[in-house]
Amino acid sequence: MQPDEVMTLARKHFGPLKPEQTATPKPRIEPQQDGVKRLVVKAPAREPYLLMGYKTPNLLSAGTDWEPYALEMLVEILDGGSSARFSKELVRGSQVAVSAGASYSAFTRLPGMLVLSGSPAKGRDMQELEQALLAQVERIKNELVSTAELDRVRNQVIAAKVYEKDSVYYQAMLIGILETIGMDWRLADEYVDRLSAVTPEQVQAVARKYLVEDRLTVGVLDPQPMDQKQARRAGATGGRHGG
Repeated sequence: MQPDEVMTLARKHFGPLKPEQTATPKPRIEPQQDGVKRLVVKAPAREPYLLMGYKTPNLLSAGTDWEPYALEMLVEILDGGSSARFSKELVRGSQVAVSAGASYSAFTRLPGMLVLSGSPAKGRDMQELEQALLAQVERIKNELVSTAELDRVRNQVIAAKVYEKDSVYYQAMLIGILETIGMDWRLADEYVDRLSAVTPEQVQAVARKYLVEDRLTVGVLDPQPMDQKQARRAGATGGRHGG
């Protein structure tokens, strides 16, 4: 089909249609959480898995504009590679976890969560893993991150962001994402500078404000026996259910 044929069909079928008024959608606001929530999911799996999510703001909903950047730095302190605290202290150190991770994104359409996750090591249980993750959170609340540790993490994150700009595709995708969720595309250019300005006191402040029990939801995967087909599928994906 040629372009002029497409235009002819478009005018025929859509040309007579008149624009209509559409109702403004009602704002959907996340209800306030007033206590820890817990859920257990039983599903065929090879190993248990823990998710712990704290309700946190994004760039559009944060109380102050530096908070989301401090939350991003907090996540990198916990899970920014093999030298970060989770890997060094929970996986290789105390060996309470076979895997442990943290994630957060400031660039979301709606406020989301800062999520901690992991699987207990052999011979360790979910309660031990949960307490170990919570202990890392409490440490950030009670002890200022050292300037050296923060600088190491910051350099690592900034280097990754600079390398991302080697991809024209990624730059265009990021601009498109920011605009479609109602954020200014220029935020992408400000990102490195904003991360560079985060202080140890700000990391501690967001931990104390947002990583609290009343904002916490805990989900546990309780693994159930798998049939042969499910076992093969799990083996092909490494038997993991997340981070």
